Amino acid sequence: MRPRDVRAIAFCALTILGLAALSFVISQNYGVALGLTAAYAIFVLTRPRMLRVYRRLRGEPDWGGYFKDD
Repeated sequence: MRPRDVRAIAFCALTILGLAALSFVISQNYGVALGLTAAYAIFVLTRPRMLRVYRRLRGEPDWGGYFKDD
């Protein structure tokens, strides 16, 4: 796994957890916090960058070579 993949996964995990905590502290309502967190997670985890990370983790080759680390 490349360092940029680790950073992308860490960014997603930390921001999702941070948003969950912050939204619960602000709203004091689990439902609102869960809804905001789910919407953000869907948004962030379906970005093209994360989709490429998922493909690399599954072992699919990156035929484009655009994001190739030499």
